Amino acid sequence: MKQDVDSAVEQLKRDILQGRFVPGQRLVEVDIMSHLDITRGRVRDVFKRLHAEGIVQLDKNRGASVRRASREEVYNIFEVLEEISILIIRKVGSQIEDREKQRRLRESLSAARKFHVRSANIIKVLEYMDENARFWGDLADLAGNPVLSDIRIRLQAPLFRLAMEGLTVSGSHEQWIARHEEIIAALLDNNTRQAVRHARKSMHDVWKAILELPDSAFA
Repeated sequence: MKQDVDSAVEQLKRDILQGRFVPGQRLVEVDIMSHLDITRGRVRDVFKRLHAEGIVQLDKNRGASVRRASREEVYNIFEVLEEISILIIRKVGSQIEDREKQRRLRESLSAARKFHVRSANIIKVLEYMDENARFWGDLADLAGNPVLSDIRIRLQAPLFRLAMEGLTVSGSHEQWIARHEEIIAALLDNNTRQAVRHARKSMHDVWKAILELPDSAFA
């Protein structure tokens, strides 16, 4: 039984983000039909959906390919992504008196601490990326604004492969999850200003590693 479009979109997105298809690589319709077990019409629908998310590039003469971002575009995305992330933290901080949100923050802090302990035996960058996604997903859910969450996910999509490459090259996997525990602890202490400082430092460290990649990593 062939996949529906939603499932095919998620599978191809996961394959791209995990490196099965690399930035700049052409996505040939017949190959993707076989890979995803879907019809040609659905392949085109998948390409359109991922194009809207900024993951796939559609060119009239070349067809579909995995999108590559320029260094300037990446810098501009970082600038917007940082402010959205800070807005999420501030919204969580403004609701910290809510006991249910406190409970959920403590659960997120516990998960971050467990990952930190377990990370001594982790060698895959992807696991750090997944933990980062969990952390920001928790905060976005607590912020209670699904638009903020959606925008943040869309902005991150074209950066995922660059982030993986940057962290691999730097060799410092932990910088991807650095200060997560401090951010949550500051929020629980009703110190949003400190949480924001930790978040900015964490994001700047990661983005520095990405922007220091060679020109060949960018469009």
